[in-house]
Amino acid sequence: MTNIIRIENSRDPRLAVYRQMRANPADVSGSGCFVVEGRWCVQRLAQSQHEILSLLVERGREAIASECVQGQTPIYSLPGDQVRDLVGFDFHRGMIACGARPTIQAFDQLRLGTDRPNLALAVLGVDQTENLGSMMRSAAALGVRDVLIGPRTADPFARRTVRVSMAAVLHQTLYSLDDPADQLKSLVDEQGYRTVVTTLGHAVPLNQFAPDDRPMILVVGNEAEGVSAEVERAATDRVTIPMKLGTDSLNVAVATAIFLYQLASGVRN
Repeated sequence: MTNIIRIENSRDPRLAVYRQMRANPADVSGSGCFVVEGRWCVQRLAQSQHEILSLLVERGREAIASECVQGQTPIYSLPGDQVRDLVGFDFHRGMIACGARPTIQAFDQLRLGTDRPNLALAVLGVDQTENLGSMMRSAAALGVRDVLIGPRTADPFARRTVRVSMAAVLHQTLYSLDDPADQLKSLVDEQGYRTVVTTLGHAVPLNQFAPDDRPMILVVGNEAEGVSAEVERAATDRVTIPMKLGTDSLNVAVATAIFLYQLASGVRN
């Protein structure tokens, strides 16, 4: 039996986590939960290992929402105009869910190979949620399950990150990368990893890069600044995408997809 609760007023305190989501995203981040919007993403949340704390649905969609949850998870039903008043924007996706925010794994828990894909992604300083979400979606599509989150990187569980990733982030394993240069170097020195940094200059063209049997981490930096010189020096390899017609760079999410496709094609899984 599902627990459908009809609410008439958007100011009801039980709905606090959904309030003004565009204006106050930090409130959700600090509450121990994260918000997922839209039927498809809510369904993927239900299929993941993450706990659903509550659902919010526009009045009339209760039956659809009840298919996504079991037991006594509350399903709050609110009139459409009250939903818009609550979330702070014109909402057309029918349902929103609140999930328990998972703990990001410690860096030393990363283990590639054996029963894991031999390729991981490290994201350093990508501070736009849309870019991060697109990168996570591309990574998942190419079989990359392990993602390292570096300093100044956007929240991987922000509403926009999850939505743009099409909830791929809910099925990936995330690791904290607090000191990228030292930690990535330790993987090279102690576990024989290959760390591949993306850069514009003094690098091997991507179409000439040759993967081998070593586990590999693709390291991607901030769109404006790239990867720091310290991280570049610590890496085993530097790669770049050859460009034409005067183009000197790509959007970081687009570039990441190209790099991952090329590397995944040559990696043993």
